Amino acid sequence: MGCTIADTGSFERLQNEMVAMKKDMAALKASQTRAPVSADAAGADGGDIQALRKNYADMNNEFDRVKSDLLAATSRMDEARVEMQRITSRQNELDRAVQEMRGNAERIKELEKHMAAQEEKLGKLGAAPPAAAGEAAREWRSPEEMYEYAVGQVKGGNPRKGRETLTAFAAKYPNHKLTPNVLYWKGEAYFAEKDYENAILAFQDVVDRYPSGDKAPDAMYKQGLAFLSLNDRKNARVLLELVSSKYPKSKAAELAKKKLSEIP
Repeated sequence: MGCTIADTGSFERLQNEMVAMKKDMAALKASQTRAPVSADAAGADGGDIQALRKNYADMNNEFDRVKSDLLAATSRMDEARVEMQRITSRQNELDRAVQEMRGNAERIKELEKHMAAQEEKLGKLGAAPPAAAGEAAREWRSPEEMYEYAVGQVKGGNPRKGRETLTAFAAKYPNHKLTPNVLYWKGEAYFAEKDYENAILAFQDVVDRYPSGDKAPDAMYKQGLAFLSLNDRKNARVLLELVSSKYPKSKAAELAKKKLSEIP
C-alpha cells in the first residue's frame, strides 16, 4: 500500500510539471510571434526550445513509466483483494462446517443419553418372555424354517407371536448367519406393536453388533421412524442424517433423505 501511495504522488507531481512545461512552451511561442528577433537571439531561442522539447520528451517518458508502474501496482492490489475474498469465503465455509459438526455431536450425545435411559428402564429386553419357552421347545426342521415362520407371523399381523419365536431363535442359534435378520425383525415386531421405545433398542442391537451388515442401514432408518412416532423430531433427524452419511449407497439412505424432506 505504501508503494502505491508513493507512485500516486509521483504521478501527480509529473502531471503538475508537465502542465508548467506546456505553459512555458506556449509563452515562448507567443513571444516569437509578437516581436522579431536577431539571428543570434533566434539561435539562442532555438537552443532553448530544443532543450525544452527534450525536457518535455523526458517528462513524457517518465510520466508513462510512472503511469505503467501505477497500473501494475493497482493490478496487484486487485489480485490480492480477490485472493483475500476467496480466503475469507473459505474460512466462513469451514466455520459453518465446524458449527454443524458440533451441533451434530451434541444431538448424538442427547440420543445416546436417551437410549441409555431406555436401556436401563427396559433392561430385560434380551431375556426371552415366558411364552417363548414354547417356541424354543417346538421341533423345527431347520433354523431357516423357524426364521421364516417368525417373520411370517410379524408380516401376517401377529407380531407378538413372531417376536417370541425370534427371541427363541436368538437364544438357540446365537451365532447363526441369520442372527442379524432375526434381531432386525424383533425390532419390526416391536414397531408393529407400536412399542417404539423397545423397537429403537432392538434396532440399536443390530447397528451395534453388525454395523457393516446388510440390515444396519435399515435398522437405523427404522429407528428414525420410531422417534418420529414418539414425536421426537430432533432425534429422528439425527438418525435419518446418520443413515445418509454412514450408508450413502443404501436404499435406506434414499428413504431417509425423502423422509427428512417431509419433516416440518
